[in-house]
Amino acid sequence: MDQSSGDSFVGESSRESTTRRLRMSLQTVFEKLVLQSADADGSGQLHLRASLRQVCDDARRSGLRAEQLLVLIKDVWSAVPAGIARVPSVHGDERLNYVISTCVDEYYGHRAGNHEATP
Repeated sequence: MDQSSGDSFVGESSRESTTRRLRMSLQTVFEKLVLQSADADGSGQLHLRASLRQVCDDARRSGLRAEQLLVLIKDVWSAVPAGIARVPSVHGDERLNYVISTCVDEYYGHRAGNHEATP
């Protein structure tokens, strides 16, 4: 077997593993009650931000670019049950925008050494 093709396969497998792990993490975050209460009070937003920070840290450590993470977030979000993505107090698009903005803050905030981004 050609060594270069073996290395390529290992790299693809690692990328798929990273994507699968991040997808599962995002599904967990989106399905938790913390997302449903994110707009209810400051505590819910802090918990959501902390959960998203962990996902962003994992993505960054794994070499996933911010753009790739945002595509993954939108993909996972589209599979979230409507009852979670949309609640009477906040339209689903507003909630998704909040998640995306938070992830951008957390992804780039860490690089700047600003890990205490405000909600």
